[in-house]
Amino acid sequence: MTDQVLQIGDLITAKFPSQVPIGREQEGYRPAIVVGLPSRLGQLRFPLVFVVPMTTDLGQDWASNSPDLYVRFSAGVAGLKSPSIALLDQVRAIDVTRISKYRGSLTPQEYMLIAASLWRMMVAAKHE
Repeated sequence: MTDQVLQIGDLITAKFPSQVPIGREQEGYRPAIVVGLPSRLGQLRFPLVFVVPMTTDLGQDWASNSPDLYVRFSAGVAGLKSPSIALLDQVRAIDVTRISKYRGSLTPQEYMLIAASLWRMMVAAKHE
């Protein structure tokens, strides 16, 4: 799969490498949402995409306490097998060779939940 085929809001399965310290960043094969295509800005040194990894929603309090940072999706949305949480605090650039599967795409309305929070987290002025 290449970044020319992917679109913002696509849900993929990707391999995330082991991290140190253990247990703070997502690892292994897991769903992720494509949130950035740097190739839109020019020729890349390496074929990269920006993604937000996901985890299964088991009713975690931390997700309930910060719903803009941990956006919840129901099973069935864009091919998700289980209710899941998009971990916006773990935006990552990954090589496209780490992508193993296309799962589906978020609707524009579903993706707006992600885009609005990313905008506030990364772009919006300090004092809105």
